[in-house]
Parts: sequence; structure tokens; C-alpha cells
Amino acid sequence: MRAWIPVVLGVLVGAVAWAQEPQTVLRHDNFLVFDGRIGETVQIPVTSIRRGPTYVEDLLVEVIDPSSERTLRRVVPLGTSQVIEYPVRADGLHAVRISSGWNPATARIEGKPWATVAWQDVPMSIVGAIATQYFRVPGGVESFRVSLVANVTGEGAAVRVLGPDGAVVLEETGDFDQLQTFDVGVPAGADDATWSLTVTDPGQAGLNLDDVTLYVGGHIPPLLTEDPAWAELFAAGEEYQPDEIDATVEVSPGSRSLRSGESATLTWEMAAVPAGKVVALRVTGRDVDYARELVVSLNGGEPFAIPMTGNETSDTFTLLLEPGQLRAGANTLVLTQDPGGGSMAVAFADVQILVGDRIKEYKGY
Repeated sequence: MRAWIPVVLGVLVGAVAWAQEPQTVLRHDNFLVFDGRIGETVQIPVTSIRRGPTYVEDLLVEVIDPSSERTLRRVVPLGTSQVIEYPVRADGLHAVRISSGWNPATARIEGKPWATVAWQDVPMSIVGAIATQYFRVPGGVESFRVSLVANVTGEGAAVRVLGPDGAVVLEETGDFDQLQTFDVGVPAGADDATWSLTVTDPGQAGLNLDDVTLYVGGHIPPLLTEDPAWAELFAAGEEYQPDEIDATVEVSPGSRSLRSGESATLTWEMAAVPAGKVVALRVTGRDVDYARELVVSLNGGEPFAIPMTGNETSDTFTLLLEPGQLRAGANTLVLTQDPGGGSMAVAFADVQILVGDRIKEYKGY
């Protein structure tokens, strides 16, 4: 879990609105986040739900503060409920780990906005239909991804993604025995807005809704809220503001594959490197299966890695460069497929150098 998303919070939903939605039931490991202020006491109502005689795990609740220190650990006996009180001792984003094992559980933050993390490395694990989840698509975002899996035979799901006007942008139903990722295009005028998604019973013979693992990807905050007003608050950080780019240098348009151990050398000219500007490398990686499969060296400098995308999947990353990494005149970029993890190929595309006043670094949320 990363303490990486600045938050400004306030506003509660009414009791009537809650009654109209199914209750979100969690399973395995999940993380809720909230913005805490020194001197507050935050209430965390939780319930451990017994599911038959086989599973005997109690519910573990932990709070992780903005410095990544575990500042509370509480075991809630199986089949019981508690309202855990947490005295806040540091300003900033806190994470609440809800670890229920194979038993279901419910949890929320009382008295202030909160969100559930739905990130590839920390997915949302649910049981049954969930309350409508809201999220923000920042300005300038053209697409994002929704991934889910229900990898038990006979189980499936229906997932819908709705735009800010309530129109269905994506609707998929299936057994999802293997992880599936769906690219969601953002129509013109639908960015800088709050979207929503639902997970419901597939309504198909032979399939029922039970366990589902879900996460979102791309240039959107990986945080899902149960109130549309909260989604905007969780996307208030600088990293979600539109870029201000003055110049784009096309280094290598199109796509290229690298076989095991192969390198590609790209060269380009820059008349000057503007002083006082932010500079970045933007590159699309595909099939980057492990941490250093696609390694880059700029002008002979220390090699760095393009982040992982996952098997057969693509993502476009923006990596900020340090002053001095670019040169006036000739520049050289070497990309190498490192075979150390056993993969036989990787691909890259659309390599660009960006220059501007504000450029968001994106390494994969």
C-alpha cells in the first residue's frame, strides 16, 4: 500500500441514499483510505460474518498512518461486530486494512469521506453485489481500464461502467474464470467528471455472483467511493491535474518488438533544452512481465526500468527526467529487453520527449 494520494475531504451521504444500495461485502484483504487530522477520533464500524463451519478466521483490522507505520491492530472475533475508535495523531492519508481471510466482512469509515483501494497491486475483493462505486476521470484522460476475475467454476458477474451522464459506456457479462481487462474510452467532454461502476449478478443459467476481484487502471485514481461527491475529493492531488505541455518531440512513433536480450537505439536532435521547464519521457510498454524486463538508458546514463504492464497488456508511462539528462544537440536512448526473468519478448511504442510547465508522472497506479 502506498501513501501516495493527497486528499481533501468533507461531505456525507444521507441515510436514505444508503438504504437504496446493496451493502458492499468484502473478503480476503482490502484497504480503505481516509484523510485524518490530528486530534480527530475516527470510528471504523466492522462486522465479521461467519460463513459456514469451514472457515474460522477472525477479522484483523489495522490502521497504517501517513508515514507507513502500523498504529493500530485489532482482532475482531468471528461473527461479531465492533466500532473501532482510532485517535488520529498525524495529518494525512491513512489506510485501514480489513483482512478477513475466507470469511466475509463489512467495514466503513464513519463521519468522513472514505474510499476503497482498487489498484492492481491492492485490488478490491468482494462477495456479491456491491454498492455503486464512484471514481473520477481527470481532465485530459482519453481512456482507462477495468479488470476483474471470478475464478471459481460456476461463478461470474456483470460489470457496468457508466459515464457522468449515467449512460452505459461498458457492459460485460461472463464467468471471468481468467482475469479480463477492458479498455474504456472516454467520450469527448466526459473527462474531468465523476463516473461510476456496478457489479451485479450475471443473470445467466449456470452462473451466480459470489467472489470477484476488481481493480481499475490507467490515468485515474485507483480509489472507489460510495458517494459521488467524495470521488472528486480523492482526485484533488497535483498528479491528477491536466498537463501543461509546451513541446512534444517524437522520438520513435509506431511499435517495435525486442526479442530476448535485444536492444534498440533511438536518436534525435534538440535545438535546446528549455531552462526552468519540466521534461519527461513518455513511452508505451507492452507485455512487460517483470520489474526490469524493459530497461532504458538515456545519453549513457544510469539505466532505469519501464514499469510492468502485465502479460500481453499495454500501458503508457510518463517518467520525469532530471536536469542534465537531456542535451542540446544529439540525444540517444537505448532500450533493452532483459531476459533475466525468462521472457522471450517485449514491445515499446510511441516514444516521446515532453517539455512543459506541468507534466504528471505516471508509473502505473
